[in-house]
Amino acid sequence: MKPIQNVGILTMHRVINHGSFMQAYALKSIIESYGYEVSFRDFKAGTAKHKGEKVVLPSLMQKIKKIPRTILNINHAILKRSFSKKMEHQFKNQYWPLLGVGIDHNYDLSADKMFIGSDEVFNYTQNHGFAYVPCLFGHQIVAKDIVSYAASAGYANWTDVVNDDMKEEIGSGFNKINFLSVRDQNTSDIVTNCTGNAPTLVIDPTLLYDFHKEMPKQRLIEGKYLLIYAYGGRMDSPEEISAIKNYAASKKLKIVSAGFYHDWCDENILVSPFELLKVFKDAEFVVTDTFHGSIFAMKNAKQFATFVRKKSVWGSNSNKVVYLLKQFGMESRIVDDLDMIPGVLEAPAPYDIFNKQLEEWQEKSKSFLASVLENRV
Repeated sequence: MKPIQNVGILTMHRVINHGSFMQAYALKSIIESYGYEVSFRDFKAGTAKHKGEKVVLPSLMQKIKKIPRTILNINHAILKRSFSKKMEHQFKNQYWPLLGVGIDHNYDLSADKMFIGSDEVFNYTQNHGFAYVPCLFGHQIVAKDIVSYAASAGYANWTDVVNDDMKEEIGSGFNKINFLSVRDQNTSDIVTNCTGNAPTLVIDPTLLYDFHKEMPKQRLIEGKYLLIYAYGGRMDSPEEISAIKNYAASKKLKIVSAGFYHDWCDENILVSPFELLKVFKDAEFVVTDTFHGSIFAMKNAKQFATFVRKKSVWGSNSNKVVYLLKQFGMESRIVDDLDMIPGVLEAPAPYDIFNKQLEEWQEKSKSFLASVLENRV
């Protein structure tokens, strides 16, 4: 009998949002189903290498303009802070333990097999966040097999790599990865240009794992509602708020935000990652501007709209979100003009195309994982 091998995963598992948790949980669960012991490995923020700035931080004047609104809505400001604190507490004390992650960090970069991904592990241009982390690109790892699964470069692109003189640095790391897969064309272009070899395109782990046994059966929200799934600080412009509220009113729906606090919503609810899926499932409509929000809407066959952001305090979501929606025939869900919201939400989403595409991509992605995981050390 062969000994059980251990797998390490390097990903964004300590980011406090539901999508990051779900992709980590899904990948861990899939690998464990092959008989491996799996643990997440941590990394420290790296060094800024990008010469530009990919996010639009609020200016001093914009911050000053917000002061009167904050004073007038001091109760909402207090509620938002309390909401965020509770959410952080729940992730650290309830949800991270489900990943086998504790407060103490595990910086061990050795394993029988080391997985990098999914999520934006190849986005070295996050100067305001992780910046360039060598181990996420294959450096410093001690393992027979190094694997990237559904890795994304997010809003970093090939032009950035050239302008930042990073081709040799990240390319040499990519060449250390034995099995290289990515989840979008932008990331594929970067890898191909750096190495001369195209990586395998696969789908995010949340599209492979069904979460059926984890999702609650009981309905969590009474009445009919339109679900908002957007990070705090986004989807908060007066124009966006007005357009969404007008549509919800026309359908006699309350507006519910799950996982993040938006003071203009009728309800803001704290939910576990698995409860979030149930909230998506029971919604009449979904409005989001996130990658995983779009996935959760599609998996639950919802009528949904996805805002595409060119730039924001979180950076652009265009590369990953537009590719995802086109990949599954859902480009009709894209909103880049607020007048489009009623039309997008009313037009039937093409789930016949989605289901066909999902089946094909699942087969391809499972084949990639099988080639890695059935290849025992």
